[in-house]
Amino acid sequence: MGGLPWPLSFSYGRALQQPALKAWMGQLDNKEAAQKAFSHRAEMNKLASLGEWDKSKE
Repeated sequence: MGGLPWPLSFSYGRALQQPALKAWMGQLDNKEAAQKAFSHRAEMNKLASLGEWDKSKE
């Protein structure tokens, strides 16, 4: 398993999906907004896992 400590993070799928689903609302016209919402949430999760997130980045 290599050296200790190793990076550990958690991803709660619903927390990633919810903003995208809310933006999409089942409408093809909202595809780009949903993709942007998902991408933003993924980026915020990445920053959080690195200890670099703060509210100003939202």
